[in-house]
Amino acid sequence: GTVLITGGTGGIGAHLARHLVTEHGARHLVLTSRRGPDAEGAIELAEELSELGAETTLTACDVADPANITTLLASIPAEHPLTGIVHAA
Repeated sequence: GTVLITGGTGGIGAHLARHLVTEHGARHLVLTSRRGPDAEGAIELAEELSELGAETTLTACDVADPANITTLLASIPAEHPLTGIVHAA
């Protein structure tokens, strides 16, 4: 399944993403932040997680906006349904 990490490109979120991949075998991650792939270090983090075996989606999302959350959840593929959420924003 897919694990969604809000604030996923920040310090705590990035650390949790690495931990989930290396220690728990997570293979599908959605990392959100207000800037998404434009956040400092986001692309490098996604590349690192890819090298560890995870498929990572970086997306800009304001988690305080219900419409943004609805769109985000609808974008998660059915073949890898949402199985976990970590709120680190």
